[in-house]
Amino acid sequence: MIKQIIFGVAMLFAFGAVADVVAQPASLTGKRWSLMEMNGKAISGSRAFIEFAEDAKQVSGNASCNRFFGGAAVGSRTMKFSGMGSTRMFCQGLMEAEQEFLDAMKGVTRYRVRGSVLTLYAGRKAVLKFDSMKNEDAPEPQKFGLGDRKWLLDTIGPNEKVAATYGAFINFDTEEKTAGGNTGCNLFGGNYSAEGGKFSFMNTIATLRACIEDDRNDIERKMLEAMESADRIEIFEDRLTLYSGSRVVLVFRGSDK
Repeated sequence: MIKQIIFGVAMLFAFGAVADVVAQPASLTGKRWSLMEMNGKAISGSRAFIEFAEDAKQVSGNASCNRFFGGAAVGSRTMKFSGMGSTRMFCQGLMEAEQEFLDAMKGVTRYRVRGSVLTLYAGRKAVLKFDSMKNEDAPEPQKFGLGDRKWLLDTIGPNEKVAATYGAFINFDTEEKTAGGNTGCNLFGGNYSAEGGKFSFMNTIATLRACIEDDRNDIERKMLEAMESADRIEIFEDRLTLYSGSRVVLVFRGSDK
């Protein structure tokens, strides 16, 4: 009888441990976590926040100025971010705070959720603290559709900056499902598909002018290869990002047509 009781208690603890592993990552998702404290300093009025994908294996958000994204390995108490990237917009007066935020993210090793507060730790030190809002309650950024803007190429991948002087851009016709623009060297055009969260360019063709005066041919090659590999698209705060899987391949900034 005593053995049965001991076995039953052990099973309850084991079940509780498994349930905790499942419940903890689940408690991170479906919310926007707004920054309220960084390295022990209270933060107010910041645009910084993080969000976790449904499976808690991806993280994204805003670091104060720029959109960031990366992988997340989440256990019952442990957390580690990897493959982090961000857009590269400049915001006067925010860049120092943004760098402190991103540096703190790099050092995160564990987390704790208590009520509506998420605390991220680097070892034993609390480096970031967030308050939660349901995604539907979070303030909405200004929204643009694919066809609302002329999208100017900003970066190849998350970090390779493309100078505005190249003039590379893309426009979308959402009625005809066509896309076209300039690679910085040649004109291009084709079709696109955006259904069920998936995105792809199709039948893209380009003119064949050779641009030998600088590295425009290299920019063009990288841009067209990235477009060919793209399978997902995101528009956030006048930034259009193309992904291949979880990898950022192109980032555009919005401009008036």
